[in-house]
Amino acid sequence: MRTARVPNPAFVACVLVASALAIGAAPAADRPRPGSAKGEAGPTFSVNTPVAEAPEAAPGRGSTPPPARGVGLKLDRARIFENAQTVLSFALISLAPAAVLMFTAFVRIQIVLTLLRQALGSPQVPGNQVLTALALLLTALVMRPVADVVYEKAIRPYASGQATEAQAWVAGSRPIKSFMLQQIKRTGHENYVWELYDYATPPGTSRVDPVYEEEFPLHVVAPAYLLSELTTALVMGFYIYLPFLVIDLVVSAVLAAMGLFMLPPSLVALPLKLILFVLADGWLLVSSALLRSFAVG
Repeated sequence: MRTARVPNPAFVACVLVASALAIGAAPAADRPRPGSAKGEAGPTFSVNTPVAEAPEAAPGRGSTPPPARGVGLKLDRARIFENAQTVLSFALISLAPAAVLMFTAFVRIQIVLTLLRQALGSPQVPGNQVLTALALLLTALVMRPVADVVYEKAIRPYASGQATEAQAWVAGSRPIKSFMLQQIKRTGHENYVWELYDYATPPGTSRVDPVYEEEFPLHVVAPAYLLSELTTALVMGFYIYLPFLVIDLVVSAVLAAMGLFMLPPSLVALPLKLILFVLADGWLLVSSALLRSFAVG
């Protein structure tokens, strides 16, 4: 009896692979496309084929003609210039408070109060916000006469339309410059003005030296005033430091005589300085000295 012959598995696999390849190699027209009915040819898609651009509409009724060459560039330049002006205006507005404070009594008062806090030995008490608020209030007291003159001679005429911007600027800057010159003269720092004037206008045949103080330009008086205020504030801070330094030396000598070398002198000197400063009404004395140090008139 003859037995049935089993086909070779490798042969069967080769036949299946060849059939699949034959089916895949069939033309695209013979295979039905997804989404199309039997016998209907669906849309054909090709890879990397450039898409044709839509034809431009002829200029006519209801259509907008294309912009001329260079118009877009001009619009962009105008927009950039407008944005630059806006950014510059915001920058000047943000710097205006600092510039105003530099031309007033704020610098001297702020530095003296900060040095006073360090001399007390408590660098965090009172806080920066408290010292800044006190400095601003004292500055308002000092600058009130100058502010009244600026308002009467510059702000009110400009607001009522009686003066232009240039006239208001000249009338308003004159009292401020006079105030700064008074403080420079009071502290004996006239050489600051001449040094900066020589730097701004080098000596030469065409140079005309000012005869009166008001003839110095504002861009020379302002930095000279700021330098004068810094020097004056440090001198006042030195005088304020002296009594507290004496207390520190006395406490250190007493602790050393008692043999308490491990005890920090600042731990004992701080409460002594605080109570002596409060009993002497130190804050009022320092504030009064700062107000009297400015010559306004």
